[in-house]
Amino acid sequence: MSDKPSSQLHAHLLLVAVTLLAATGWLFSKSALVATTPMFFLAIRFITSAMLMGMATPGVIVKATTKHVRNALLTGLLLGLQTSVWGAALALSSGLGVGAFLISLSFLLIPVTGLAFGYRAQRQTWIAITIALPGVGLLAFRNGFTLAPSDGLFLISALLYAVYFNINGRLCAGIPPVTQTFYQMFSASLACAIAYVLWESDTEQHIGDVWHWVLLSVVFATWLRFFLLLKAQSMSPEGQGAIVMTLEPVWVALLGVFVMDEMLSVASVSGMAIIFLALIVNSIGTVRSARQAKKARLAAELNSQV
Repeated sequence: MSDKPSSQLHAHLLLVAVTLLAATGWLFSKSALVATTPMFFLAIRFITSAMLMGMATPGVIVKATTKHVRNALLTGLLLGLQTSVWGAALALSSGLGVGAFLISLSFLLIPVTGLAFGYRAQRQTWIAITIALPGVGLLAFRNGFTLAPSDGLFLISALLYAVYFNINGRLCAGIPPVTQTFYQMFSASLACAIAYVLWESDTEQHIGDVWHWVLLSVVFATWLRFFLLLKAQSMSPEGQGAIVMTLEPVWVALLGVFVMDEMLSVASVSGMAIIFLALIVNSIGTVRSARQAKKARLAAELNSQV
């Protein structure tokens, strides 16, 4: 029992590292997109990450059942579509912070889109969405009553990720994480490659100028980030890390300011603060719900033994 608090602290520290790695992924990707197009960059990022995962655990991947492979490939196509929209938005955007907070809305949209799959959104979700709406308005219309193309794409990407999360939970439950990740990354790379052939094949790529950013994106923002996330989730499976995960857009915004010299208006900062408050409210509610469900489960087990 005494090891449990220490284990949870370790898991939360790992999740902090995960959010930092995810934030650097925005910086690495933005830097790579200076010399490459979004679909070209993402196709390389996904296929390289899949190869790294495959080389690390080839035995687990080869033993996957036909059903598991099919479901992972299908959800990977949706992941590729979502990431492609994100990449296009990132290429169009002038900074990092606003996009990161718009994408973070996927945390709130996941239970909402889950209604279509028979899930029930909890009360804290609706409260958080109500809080977040003014923040979204401040970000979207920070430059007047005109929605920037990148903002619209970021919002679409957040919605697509919420849909992907629910479909993935339904189709890929029971698939080993390594197997799921390998086939999803492989499928996502195919989706991005097809998009590249259709829309970007006439554009000249200068990947030699940004190869180091691509490598950093693959190794740190994808492969290492996923490994640490799986390890943290295995150590703290009851949702206590939800609050920690809300740090990602904060790190991204700070990187934008201090590394890319991004200038944020009062409206932008206010919108980010309101969305962050909504994420915290939703995360606290999620943690409380997980604890209540655990207590109810333990009580039911005790009653059954009596």
